[in-house]
Amino acid sequence: MSTSTQTEQQAQTLVQSISNATTSQVDGAWAILKYKEIGIYRKIASLCELLNLNTNLVLNELPQDDEGRILDYKTRHIIHDALLQAS
Repeated sequence: MSTSTQTEQQAQTLVQSISNATTSQVDGAWAILKYKEIGIYRKIASLCELLNLNTNLVLNELPQDDEGRILDYKTRHIIHDALLQAS
C-alpha cells in the first residue's frame, strides 16, 4: 500500500465529511486551513466543530509522530486534497 493511500485511510472520517459538506462548510474549511495564526490542532478542532465531528476520533485517525503529535504537513496535505475534491 502506498504512503499516500495509507495516509488518506488514516483520515477517513475527516475526508468523508469534507466530501459530503455543503458549499458553505467547504468555504469555511478552506478559511480554517489557510488561516496561519493557529496551529494544526486548533485547525482540526475548528474543522470538527464546523463539520459536527468528534474531535478525538478525528485526531486519532490523523498521521502522528512517535510521540503522538499530529504531523502538520501531512495533515494539511490531506485536508487540502479533500477540499480540492469537494470544491
